[in-house]
Amino acid sequence: MLHNGIEKIDKIKKIIDASNPNIIVFCIDFDGTLVKICKSPYDVVVTPKLHDFLNEISGIKNVFLCVVTGRELTDIENRINIKRNIIYSGNHGFEIKSYYEDFKLNFLVENVDNYIPLLTEALSQVKKIDINNLIIENKKFSISLHYRLLNNNEAKFLKQNVKNIINKNPEFKKYLHIAKGKKILEIRPKINWNKGSACDYIIKEMAKTRLTSNNNGTALDTVSIKRFNILRVNIGDDITDETMFSQNYSSTTEKTILNVNLINCVIGKKQSLADFYLANYNYTSIFIRKIIDIFQFNRQK
Repeated sequence: MLHNGIEKIDKIKKIIDASNPNIIVFCIDFDGTLVKICKSPYDVVVTPKLHDFLNEISGIKNVFLCVVTGRELTDIENRINIKRNIIYSGNHGFEIKSYYEDFKLNFLVENVDNYIPLLTEALSQVKKIDINNLIIENKKFSISLHYRLLNNNEAKFLKQNVKNIINKNPEFKKYLHIAKGKKILEIRPKINWNKGSACDYIIKEMAKTRLTSNNNGTALDTVSIKRFNILRVNIGDDITDETMFSQNYSSTTEKTILNVNLINCVIGKKQSLADFYLANYNYTSIFIRKIIDIFQFNRQK
């Protein structure tokens, strides 16, 4: 059952209280979640108010901000224009870069470079489709086809042509696939990696960094076992964001216990793997602020 994340903040508080996190990691989609979806992806602007908010929360101790988007890494970096205390995950997780001083990360999913020639060839064929008002984005490791400006017949025509392009070329069919989103088709490499995979990887690497430091974890016995609790808050609005909405998990080694608890929130009340929803993107910053306020209040006890 989906609960309104603003109205049911008491449920959020119970989750935070129970998980007792050492840190919070916000994994947040961009288009439709932080900003309004525009007719063209090039028209999206980060307002000064949003920029100031992201800059502020990214500087809060023990709070980590990760923007997880289908946009190309350089695109989201330039659009948000914050280069400290933030993590960007672009191309649905294929590219990741962290700007935290104590958590450096510069990641590119394995072998994705090998797909560039195929994607370039597919792009040249897509451009031959005779249709107006189609917006094509070459994102190096994927191709986005935005059809928000097309009517239903034009959108149907586009989908059939893209399907034919992929299916009629054995190399395309073997190594590429078509993914769908809100008024968008994407041609991507057939790599078992997505936004959820990227978030899992970020948490794993962050835990390694924290658990090897000297000032984290709680000694449970004379062997000095470290316990570390992470609260991961996932917020997104589209089909691709559903891969971020996973379940709580733990991992144990000889000297460490890692607990990862999740709060999953979708934009818009609809069928989703999430437990909470927000009416629209305008509530995202409010929701984030409420979670941080609870976290900081608990830390001060």
